[in-house]
Amino acid sequence: MILENRLILQGLKNEPLVLLSCHLWGLFIFVIPICCLLLLFSPSVEAKNIKISILMASDVRQLPVAGLKNALATHSTEEGHTFKYEIKNAAGDRKQLATMAAEIIAAKPDVAIAGGGIEADALLVASAGTNIPVVFLSVSSAVERGIVASMVSSGNNFTGIDTNDTQLTAKRLWFIRKILPDAKKVLCFHVPSIVPSRQALAVARLSAKELGFELQVVEVESDADIKRAAGELSRATTDVILQLPAAPTDKALRPIIFPKAMAEKIPIFGYGEASIDGGAFASYAGSRFANGEQAARLIHKILKGTAPKEIPIENPEKPELIINKDLVAKLGINLPSRVWRMADQLVDVQF
Repeated sequence: MILENRLILQGLKNEPLVLLSCHLWGLFIFVIPICCLLLLFSPSVEAKNIKISILMASDVRQLPVAGLKNALATHSTEEGHTFKYEIKNAAGDRKQLATMAAEIIAAKPDVAIAGGGIEADALLVASAGTNIPVVFLSVSSAVERGIVASMVSSGNNFTGIDTNDTQLTAKRLWFIRKILPDAKKVLCFHVPSIVPSRQALAVARLSAKELGFELQVVEVESDADIKRAAGELSRATTDVILQLPAAPTDKALRPIIFPKAMAEKIPIFGYGEASIDGGAFASYAGSRFANGEQAARLIHKILKGTAPKEIPIENPEKPELIINKDLVAKLGINLPSRVWRMADQLVDVQF
């Protein structure tokens, strides 16, 4: 009886220790699995040197490339990566792109970058049979031109940003009707060899008919063609120029098309910031700088181990209407207040 009582008393004395042990054991059982799950599913990206090789057709691609670098700098700060850039710029000579693309792929970068569509075309051929990831920054009609199989999955080593510029052609004509209500004759410089130009022209033909425009189409392929066509521009036959997405006319906008258009007081409606810099009085498109920043997120996924074909093609998050106040004034365009309010950006690029 005494022994039994002693055992009961000893048990009472040890009860706090027993309870504490039970609590600690329960905490251990609860916390350890959670920590394991966090370690298992949390992103783990080893900091390392990343080689990024960029192919550019010309300086027109500077904006998306700048956006890309800006966004990747953030990833560098957050994860400790060091990005090393190699840039090959064809400076407007499209014949160099195939050779430059082959050189980029031969150097085996961690990621190859296509500044635009014709660069993506070249890298598609050069990277065939390899697993080198290729990200395009601003491509029109990526599916139609055969760069990717679909917007959901490229089916190859590509992913990137499709600008949707061909379909946005309809909205550009709608803006022209709102901004220039008296305009009737719309001229397009069309490059038949370039898929986005063909796609955009098809959209323009349908929309022009619906909006009551007379669409004039001038086919060009070379600088010589563009110079000849630009030399024939006349306000008597053209009310406004609608820029179609095509690298040759993009490059020729400022040095060839704009001077003659300005002399004839013919406004140019373009697409994106490069068009505004090239002499368009207004533009509607996704920001090329923002496209580059958006593409950086895709590169981030690739560096974490996701295959490009598993990353859906994206469109620009928000197209913007940009109006250049300087050219509006110099062209003598009288815009009502409601049009100014429609603009996402008002800029003052001097010419």
